[in-house]
Amino acid sequence: MTIDRHPVSLKELIREHLNTAGFQSFEVSYENIGKLNELPLEEIDAVLLAPARYFPPTALARLTRCKLMQVWSSGYDKFNVDDAIKLNIPVANNHGSNAISVAEHAIFMMLGISRRAPEMHQRVITGAWSGNDHGMSSYSLFGKTLGLVGLGNIGSLVAARAEALGMSVLFSDPAVEAPKARSWKKVDFEKLLGLSDYLSFHVHSNKSTRDMIGDQQIALMARKPFLINVSRAELFNKRAILSALDKGLIRGIALDAHYQEPTNTDDSLFSYPNTFFSPHVAGSTLDSYSDTVTACLTNIKHAISGDKVSGLIR
Repeated sequence: MTIDRHPVSLKELIREHLNTAGFQSFEVSYENIGKLNELPLEEIDAVLLAPARYFPPTALARLTRCKLMQVWSSGYDKFNVDDAIKLNIPVANNHGSNAISVAEHAIFMMLGISRRAPEMHQRVITGAWSGNDHGMSSYSLFGKTLGLVGLGNIGSLVAARAEALGMSVLFSDPAVEAPKARSWKKVDFEKLLGLSDYLSFHVHSNKSTRDMIGDQQIALMARKPFLINVSRAELFNKRAILSALDKGLIRGIALDAHYQEPTNTDDSLFSYPNTFFSPHVAGSTLDSYSDTVTACLTNIKHAISGDKVSGLIR
């Protein structure tokens, strides 16, 4: 399963890996999902969701031989997992192969928003060298405090890179204890909000994390931090973010995932100068793509052969 806007080169990479691994495959785009009705779904051994989107329950019910539905990336909030599990179809996500790419992108967005990279680029190509207060509205990462919401595979990689840049690292994650070999400190969520110059979010979007940043949480952000989100836009209440930008309660925001994708040019967030955006590509590099498809196919092979599968959801 793919989406139309994926580049042809990426689809060719996936096809090449599938062919090399000896799979006969059918390719369906979510934009033409009705094509599923034409396929022998009862003979399908596995489904690769690249990316994970809503899959019609009527089609799921026909996957009577399916050993695994493998999610291309870590996030699976747009896929109807419950429908698959009710039919005893295992679902697994891929939670490690693009982690380095995502972590690097988080650091890139911290640097970009701190140094106002989009504005500087425009000043150069337009010849407008006056602006940006000659650095008076730019910031260094060195000596600042990074607050991480989530210290899983990606969060821990971000922490290591931030520490190498001279940042102090705090984190909030009920499932993780502070690593003994690191100087990273675990604090509760509310304290993290008040002590951080930068807040970077590395959690899945679900009922407990959606709108985890709203008016009440922003009011605790004593240092007016930069907010970095390479996970899901829905972690932030959009109305509260717009209000915080209007009132100067946060220093800026950088988003890789968006409330609507593809984005609309009239999105009100795009009118603020202290913002930095990328088109949901944090995990997308040539290096990570090859690792990702290899990891997915390895998991699928394990499922078909009855071996242990990694990343099973529930």
